[in-house]
Amino acid sequence: MTNASGPNPPDDGRTEVLDAPGPEPEGQPAGTNGVGVGALAVGIVAAVVALLAFAWQWAWIAGVVLAAIGLVLGIVGLTKADRPKGVATAGTVVSGAALVLAIIVGVLYGTGALGAGGTQPTASPTPSASPSATPTETPTSTPTQTPTATVQEWADQTWGTFTKVDASGTGDDVVAIPDGITGGIVTATFDGDDDAPFTLTLLDSSNQPSGNPLVDTTDDYDGTTAWGVADASSARSVQVTATGSWTISIQQMSAASELPNAANGEDDAVYLYGGGAATLAATHSGDDAEDPFVVAQQSQQAFGGAALIDVTGAYDGNVPLAAGPSVVTVIATEDWTLSVG
Repeated sequence: MTNASGPNPPDDGRTEVLDAPGPEPEGQPAGTNGVGVGALAVGIVAAVVALLAFAWQWAWIAGVVLAAIGLVLGIVGLTKADRPKGVATAGTVVSGAALVLAIIVGVLYGTGALGAGGTQPTASPTPSASPSATPTETPTSTPTQTPTATVQEWADQTWGTFTKVDASGTGDDVVAIPDGITGGIVTATFDGDDDAPFTLTLLDSSNQPSGNPLVDTTDDYDGTTAWGVADASSARSVQVTATGSWTISIQQMSAASELPNAANGEDDAVYLYGGGAATLAATHSGDDAEDPFVVAQQSQQAFGGAALIDVTGAYDGNVPLAAGPSVVTVIATEDWTLSVG
């Protein structure tokens, strides 16, 4: 059969399909990469925490943990073949950088390079309180300790300092006292015949006697006396009257020994006392009116300290001893003992 336009094409039994949709191309990523987004978010947080470690020491540990989590999430996100890899790559890079930063901060703290970094913010409130407490305690304790700990310094400030003066001889002599000195101690020895006189007299600038003699005896002597203690002294020299061998040493008051808990002697003695108020027990073996026993204390308050003991002959008793600093003098010609209790 033919149609008007020409012969019909042969029918081979096939049907032609036009405009049929083809299959979707394979390998095309679809949707968002949630794991990668998580990696990026965690990495950013880890980086911030690592930076905070410069102000708070232990934050670097949290930074390491978060960065490690972000790094794992980023790697997992990169393995998702059907998801975009850009955000996962960014998360991996940021997390890795945060991990490196946190580790570096940790190493700096470990080596001490940032040792004060985390301490100062915590300690800042404490220094505010410490300075207020320290100045309050220091002025209180210092004046309290000064009298007992620096009795020698007190003596230097009261009577002055000078170089020791030594002299010796077998007869009369005059030994000069350094200028400007208002008090000190004289240690003397004397070895003469029986009833030989030995006298030490203070002289002023006009060579007139200044106060009572330091020593006035007719026996052998080995003792220490003080001048300028009971009253202000204008002495400029020491006159020695002797008919035997003698030695004297003129020293500053601070050269005197400190009064021990127990002391004893036979002749005169001088001590520095820097302790507190106490009881002084004393004994003296003198047996007649020619054996004086005088114990006096010169305190820091004023010149003219009263005698604690002033007797002749034997003595055995207790007297009050004022708190130091002070000078304690003993005048005696027989055996004596002192005990501080």
